[in-house]
Amino acid sequence: MKRLASLLAMVLALVAAGPAAAQMLPADPPLAASSNVHLLGHIPGTAAGMTFRDHYAYVSGWGGITVLDIAKADSPKLVGALPLPHFENEDVDLCGNTLIVVNDRAEQDLGAVLYVVSIANRATPTLSAVLPLGLTGSGRGAGHIANFSKADCSQLWVDGGELVEVVDLTIPGAPRSLGKFESAASLSDDFKVTHDTELDSTGTLWSVGGGGAAGYRQTADPLRPKLLGTTGTAGRNPSPYNDFILHNSQRRGKTLLITEEDYIDTSETPPGGCRGQGKFETWDLSRLSTGRITPLGTWETELNGMFTSGAVDSKAPVTVNCSSHWFDSKDGIATVGWYEQGVRFLNHTSPKDISQVGYYIPAAGSTWASYWSPTDPKGEIVYTADAYRGVDVLRIDNGGKLGKKVRAPVPSGWFDSPTTDAASFSPHPSFGYVCPVLKAGVDRP
Repeated sequence: MKRLASLLAMVLALVAAGPAAAQMLPADPPLAASSNVHLLGHIPGTAAGMTFRDHYAYVSGWGGITVLDIAKADSPKLVGALPLPHFENEDVDLCGNTLIVVNDRAEQDLGAVLYVVSIANRATPTLSAVLPLGLTGSGRGAGHIANFSKADCSQLWVDGGELVEVVDLTIPGAPRSLGKFESAASLSDDFKVTHDTELDSTGTLWSVGGGGAAGYRQTADPLRPKLLGTTGTAGRNPSPYNDFILHNSQRRGKTLLITEEDYIDTSETPPGGCRGQGKFETWDLSRLSTGRITPLGTWETELNGMFTSGAVDSKAPVTVNCSSHWFDSKDGIATVGWYEQGVRFLNHTSPKDISQVGYYIPAAGSTWASYWSPTDPKGEIVYTADAYRGVDVLRIDNGGKLGKKVRAPVPSGWFDSPTTDAASFSPHPSFGYVCPVLKAGVDRP
């Protein structure tokens, strides 16, 4: 937490100093990178997510929104910012001239706040409205992530709680909650929660969470969308495909791409630590008309099996954050943020046979997300959102499409004793194992 606090202070100082204070800088060499992945530069700070409009990137961090001009894809420049007091808005969505930032709940369904931001002036985001969410004082409220649920920008689904909260944005300056509904993607006895929503090009809404993934179609009643299909018991926590939550998704034709987040196993004693690393998964949508979404393939990093002679879940104790997280896919290549395991480039053109074609593991980084640049005509530039570092700019030769199957190194120096790692940390009193703290009296090198 001290490290994140210092990084937040640095970001706010850069914002106060003006855009010229934080242009792209040379970066320290990575811990490891495949020969086809090149680090071009770095914008220091802290970043959790990113979205794009025209030749601008809007970066969500713990200090608010920063704006990058990416007209020249390989050398983005900081041109604007909107400081906001919030935690943590790891995803950020926009539609038309409206961008959404969400503040997480503090407890139950209290404390969540929706910020409506105008980007009519692309480099100067301004706050249009603020809407408190939840406020019943019971249950787990939504507020972790918000996504537009209609192509006309008039509605949002807000995730992170037991129920999805629907917000009307017909008038962006006057948002109002329409109520809540229960998504099939939350239905887990182990962890009842939804995490993210994606509106695809067919008008289908993909809801993911502790209960798996579910496809919906809007109806005249915003609180009663039509359920098209689910991943069923295969995608429900606990299962081989979901040991915590299905984290986020993108549809590519008849395939649904999903990351499983598994940075914390609450059933373990003690809970927390990096004993699970999650997966990148492909699911078959060809039988969606029958309500069935079935698994095709999965991929995990080289840590899998290192301590259990090849067992499915290695429970590798590297640090506290080594799980798959936010990703972006283009032309059959997914670029996946994998926390402290960096960025992994995965070829999923054969959904049953996913292969790694590149990797980048930064020094002292925690890569929350990775995105293809929409302004690079060659399709080779990638931006990372890193909680510790800010934004790294990468280039992968030929966009990874000609890349051969590669394997990242796992030096023994990256590991700590499993017993020491599990026993040394306690949950933060507010944020649990999302932000673990060293136990009092424990002497760690």
